[in-house]
Amino acid sequence: MTVADYLDIAAQKREARDKAFIGEWLIPDDALPQKDVKDVLTWAINSGYLAKREVAITESTLDELSEKIKNREWTAYEVAMAFCHRASIAHQLVNCLSEVFFKEGLQQARELDEYYEKTNQLKGPFHGLPISLKDNFNVKGQATTIGFVGFSFNPEKFESESLLVSKLRELGAVFCFKTNVPVAMMMPESTNHIYGNTVNPFNRATTSGGSSGGECALGALLGRCYLGLGSDIGGSLRIPASLQNLFTLRPSSGRFTTYGARSGLPGLESVASVNGPISTTMENLEFYCKNIVNHGEQWLVDSKCLEIPWREVILPEKLTVALLKDDGIVKPYPAIARALDQVEHSLKLQGHEVIGWNPLHHDRLTKLIGAFFLSDGGKHCKEYLNLTGEPVFDYMKPYESASDLPVSELWDLQTERTRLCNEYLAQWNKTCERTSSGKPIDAIITPVSPYSGVGIDKFRYIGYTAVFNALDWAAGTIPVTRVDKRIDKKDEMYEPRNMMDARTYDEYDADEVDGCAASVQIVCKRLQEEKVVKMMKTVSRIVGTHDYWSSSK
Repeated sequence: MTVADYLDIAAQKREARDKAFIGEWLIPDDALPQKDVKDVLTWAINSGYLAKREVAITESTLDELSEKIKNREWTAYEVAMAFCHRASIAHQLVNCLSEVFFKEGLQQARELDEYYEKTNQLKGPFHGLPISLKDNFNVKGQATTIGFVGFSFNPEKFESESLLVSKLRELGAVFCFKTNVPVAMMMPESTNHIYGNTVNPFNRATTSGGSSGGECALGALLGRCYLGLGSDIGGSLRIPASLQNLFTLRPSSGRFTTYGARSGLPGLESVASVNGPISTTMENLEFYCKNIVNHGEQWLVDSKCLEIPWREVILPEKLTVALLKDDGIVKPYPAIARALDQVEHSLKLQGHEVIGWNPLHHDRLTKLIGAFFLSDGGKHCKEYLNLTGEPVFDYMKPYESASDLPVSELWDLQTERTRLCNEYLAQWNKTCERTSSGKPIDAIITPVSPYSGVGIDKFRYIGYTAVFNALDWAAGTIPVTRVDKRIDKKDEMYEPRNMMDARTYDEYDADEVDGCAASVQIVCKRLQEEKVVKMMKTVSRIVGTHDYWSSSK
């Protein structure tokens, strides 16, 4: 097909999406903040376009919303209206939405109100609670492009939906839209030829990250009601969450169903793509995890889902944490280093123990992940790109030039990965020799990436997250601080250790990323999601960011 073909198809798709917005909610361009206004985090609630009741609704947690709906103070329809209105404004600020189905979502909410009126029973723990979805989740009656122009109308509407979506719908959740992703969900920035780039509301000159960038950019603008679902195969939950100072959980494979979602690399089994929640509050995150695991019974209909209920975890009074400040490959930016120092100081101040962590096999495990991504020779991505002949983004060039990996070589890589993972686990267990308790550490705290904000097209390195995808360990992110260009200055005397390190650090510009987010990652072993969540809650309280989104941002 010609270049005009892919451009025309993309334009038709954008037009179809834009027609789904509610006209009375659209703000005139001249009334929106101009491009030179970088920080738009509080614009939606300070602009006057949201009614006081809409602000009150969207600044309530899921627990609070559920209680209000149960007590008939707010209806599910009112909650969905406020959610959609604020999301519409968010989209105009950062370009975060892909599929828009406000009217269908509002109708679903109205039906839930009618159900409650007739039966005096809530449909389930998510009754009337709106949940945002990353674009890869199939929703009945809607499209799923995952950034490919060739998927714009292919199919135009799905006849079935992802198992997680249908389970949540059964439990009363409301769905009104999906959010933007990069092509194939395999780039660290959320851009594609259909919808363009989603920018970061902390600083709109910087990227929202990928591949759950649309989700996280929306989440930072949607208030304390926000609970979104994303996916992660190399850092796609944690990277954008960290760039927007959000809480997220990357679970081990098997805790949350992935069945029925659309993938840019279908059939890839060497490294698992997992689904996880993203939120502005830990309360919302925990609410989701407990209820979808304990009430969803996903394992009855997904053979890969593990029948493990959400368990209660009791942490020791004195935590022992291993801290990784630098993986020896790419140096973190100054604000990330400062965030790690702040976490370490806060923990020690309250009597917790902090020891160092050796980044064992980080470089090799990250390279193995990259090899697994390309093991089909880029066949699937090339096939989907060729549907319209759309050009390849630079980030996707490796898929264009990749060759099929022979099965024998793939098996050898998987064998190597298993050995490295066992050695990593042994290192964790051996920390008992270095702790005052004589027991292994409770968690590892690391950077999420080298970046405390990064300019468009400058995201280079995923090693801090991909290593834990290789291990399939549970990990989450918590907010710590923001970049301050007066403090977070480049170390002009730093001598890079390799080409990636040199390029990454050379591109650091304190003025460019001023005001951006700085988060950290908390990691526990495989299938320790409950422990990660408990650690996230505890450490964020110790650092003072547990209620980050209700205070000044």
